[in-house]
Amino acid sequence: MGRNSIVAGTGFEGRAQIIRKHCKEGLFVQLIREPNNPHDPNAIAVHLSVPKFFGLMGQTSKKIGYIKASTAKSLAKKMDAGMAVRARIKSFYAPSGKDIPRVSLRLDY
Repeated sequence: MGRNSIVAGTGFEGRAQIIRKHCKEGLFVQLIREPNNPHDPNAIAVHLSVPKFFGLMGQTSKKIGYIKASTAKSLAKKMDAGMAVRARIKSFYAPSGKDIPRVSLRLDY
């Protein structure tokens, strides 16, 4: 089973720059539960693997946002129960300038 989801919070904490530089359609992302998140106990962070020091030092994980709250509410329960969820970038729009990047994921579980 699967569904599409929007990534929220892409305009904060330098995430837009990471998305513009490293985001590509089809790339897998890591979903990390944040049950102690002070804003939402159902929070699921979306992390993208990016090269560390031009790739010479391997990869590192960078947060690009969160699964939209309406989706996270039901998905968090599944993840907490041990269900494996794979996510990849379905599409993204990240123009240079002040526009906030928009990232869409395909979730498969």
